[in-house]
Amino acid sequence: MDIRLTGWRSKNIRGGLRDIDIDLGADPARWTLVQMPNGTGKTTTMDLLRWTLASEGLPSSVVRSLRADDDVETGLFEVRLLINGRPMRLQLELDFRDGSATYWTVREQERGGGREEGRALPNDLRDLLKPTLTELFVFNGELATQILDLKKDKAAGAVRALYRLDTLDAVESVIRRLVEQEQRRAASITTAKEKRGITQLQTAYDEARTIFSKLEQQESVTSARLATLEQERQRLRAEYERRISQDAEIRGQLEVIDARRVEVDAIANDYSQRAMEILRRPTQLHQRLFDRLSLLGGKLYELKLPETISREFFNELAEREFCICGRPIGHDEKHTILNDADRFLAQDQIAVINQMKLALRANTDTPEALMDAVGELQRQLKERQRLLAERDRLTASKAGEDDEILRSLQGKMRECEDEIGPLSTLLERLTTKDPARRVLLKLNWENNLALCDGEVKQRKLKLETATQTRTFGLQGEKLAAIVDETANAALDILRERVRLSTNEKLHQILKNEKIVVAKIGGGLELRSEALGSKRGASEGQKLSIAYAFLTSLLAEAPYKLPFIVDSPAVSLDTEVRREVGDLIPDYFGQMVMFVISSERAGFADAFYARPNGVRYLTVVPQGGGTVRIDDGIEAFKAFHGREN
Repeated sequence: MDIRLTGWRSKNIRGGLRDIDIDLGADPARWTLVQMPNGTGKTTTMDLLRWTLASEGLPSSVVRSLRADDDVETGLFEVRLLINGRPMRLQLELDFRDGSATYWTVREQERGGGREEGRALPNDLRDLLKPTLTELFVFNGELATQILDLKKDKAAGAVRALYRLDTLDAVESVIRRLVEQEQRRAASITTAKEKRGITQLQTAYDEARTIFSKLEQQESVTSARLATLEQERQRLRAEYERRISQDAEIRGQLEVIDARRVEVDAIANDYSQRAMEILRRPTQLHQRLFDRLSLLGGKLYELKLPETISREFFNELAEREFCICGRPIGHDEKHTILNDADRFLAQDQIAVINQMKLALRANTDTPEALMDAVGELQRQLKERQRLLAERDRLTASKAGEDDEILRSLQGKMRECEDEIGPLSTLLERLTTKDPARRVLLKLNWENNLALCDGEVKQRKLKLETATQTRTFGLQGEKLAAIVDETANAALDILRERVRLSTNEKLHQILKNEKIVVAKIGGGLELRSEALGSKRGASEGQKLSIAYAFLTSLLAEAPYKLPFIVDSPAVSLDTEVRREVGDLIPDYFGQMVMFVISSERAGFADAFYARPNGVRYLTVVPQGGGTVRIDDGIEAFKAFHGREN
């Protein structure tokens, strides 16, 4: 990303910034020297540049301190940029009455100027224009001291921020957030996340599976035993019937009884089906239902429903100004709606209701029909019960005639039935899925297969969720550790690259004392060839080291940034000024330097020999907080002479 500064302007701000507009041009020079005498607002301009670029929140006291005089109520500072060849303006509006500051973004290629409150910037640029990065290229002289302070984190922080290692911190945050989301999701199922909780869930799951296996085995054994007993009972009954049938008289009576029972069963089945059919007809259930439904059918015919309601909808729609879809209804639309209404009436609903009307109108059944069917069914069932009792009496009388074989068969059948009863009950308890029967039999997951299967699945879900959550959490921790390790490794590589480049520049700048950067930690750890470890440095050395470090840092950064500096050489001696003036500017695509007259010797005049790419601007005070901007090297030199 290529970012270039094309100018700035201010309005109603203290010092010489009451009404100033610095225009660096649509294609700004590579080096611009802006000569501003003390008191004309250099420091304030640097602060405003940083605040506007980084959108820093300003205390109301700071905002009010920028007021030009008591007569003004608002102020403005605007920074003009060229971002990848596209112009953009960042504005800071100041309200001196309430001490508020508002940031605006103006994209000039948008319709209406594209002015939006806040920072409507691309993501990369929004991440770049932060205070920690902005102070690197809008250089604050105090940063030179902070970079050398090993107790601070300015040097390492600058490397991390400029080369976007902070995005890896964001990746770690995303990983932690995903883990937390997964844990919150899992919390609705289980709160177990640690190994102990997972062990408890595993034990509970194993317990449920064990009980389910026991119930399955019990159901299998019970079913097999019941099948065997049923076969044995059928065999005994067949043997019993065969023994009974040896008596011709009793056999004849039994055949008559069995034939009559078949007839009774057929009649009972017929009346049962007839009763079920009647139950499906509400009019035959009760006289009150019959009367009320008959009344409903009459009303439907009387009111001509539902055609009347459906047609009324279209009549009302045709009279409206707008259709339900929002389109206006004119004469042609109204005519079409009324003519085509019949095509769109709810024919399916009309057909259903008409069938109901016809059924109600044609109904001739009465509630007595159900009572007749039920009464006849009861009579047939009583007759069936009587026939069974008569059959049992005959067989019992035969067994009572000292027939040991029949008595033995009867005893064995009773034994089968005595065992079949409890086993049938047990099998029902094991297999029933009827909720009502489960409640009646007081069943739970420990004695019913279906309930136990549900318990196994629920416990399995809890275990899997807890296991996956823990695994997910451990994987998240591992991934976060990898990201952190990657960030630290990248930081070490970048630190060493910047350190070597910094030392190359220091070798050319500081010739009186050979100072090198031994290590880039939180700050810069220095070493002198003569003294070894070096804890202190002069103001000039600090500034020189800071320039060497920043130019090395910014030169290979993924962004091309302007370097804006206030009084770049004020604390340097003449020889070092010249070295800085000759060496440092070549590392930037654009450099804007605010200078005072005392910086001419050794620094400003180092640019005079550069034939191209240099622009000289001189801010000349005019009184009352206003200034004049003189453009050109002659005005630059001349003003310098007058100041002396």
